[in-house]
Amino acid sequence: MSSVEKAILLLKRLGEPPFEMSLTDLANEIEMGKSGAFKLLSVMKNQNIVIQDVSSRKYHLGPIMLRLGNVYSKFKGISEIAEPIMAHITNTTGETTYISLWEGDRAYPAYKHSRPGGIYDYNDFIGKSVPVNSGASAMLLCAYQPPDVIDRILATLVPEKRTPYTVTDPETLEKQFKKIREQGYVIEDEVFSLGVISVAVPIFDRSNIVWACLSLAANKSDSSEDRLRNWTQVLKDGAEELSYKLQFRH
Repeated sequence: MSSVEKAILLLKRLGEPPFEMSLTDLANEIEMGKSGAFKLLSVMKNQNIVIQDVSSRKYHLGPIMLRLGNVYSKFKGISEIAEPIMAHITNTTGETTYISLWEGDRAYPAYKHSRPGGIYDYNDFIGKSVPVNSGASAMLLCAYQPPDVIDRILATLVPEKRTPYTVTDPETLEKQFKKIREQGYVIEDEVFSLGVISVAVPIFDRSNIVWACLSLAANKSDSSEDRLRNWTQVLKDGAEELSYKLQFRH
């Protein structure tokens, strides 16, 4: 593994909970020597990519990562286009709407719009990876990956049992992914959080590739078959508009 690959792994690990780690823990996580990890972290610290806390000596991502993320968002035009669409969906349904992106082998919620007191209003889950066997957005995004990618993910999956309804069997997950692709959406019923139901639909780019999805989360007690059908259609309309407008971006 090259130094560049190791540096990338260090950055990606700091992008996951607990978001702040010691040199020893980071080196162990990516299976490299402490001296090598220290050299890479020192270079990144000098470039303000990571910051080392003076008291704890632990490392965390630096503010430059936020700027780089904003550059990507503006380059792709996602935030500018997505915000009014998400706002419209939230105003129409009264529920939380969010967009997730596929990165590597994982899904990450990137943009959120919620009403005061709504589901996930106070839960800052933006930027945190979602298990491919639970969250609606992660399940949908994984389902639309190439077959060889899905096979590799399922073969190495360490399933997280978030609720009693979370599926952990790879064969069952593979069947669910196939069903998601066939119907073009997913409804996740208390699989990620008890009492919460979520719907997700794909967003296609100009090459007909799915690297993002549009989702809605609500209290299960507020859902019904009619509402689920309505929410799914509203999301499909929003995703279609997003897909169309993003085709004119990079």
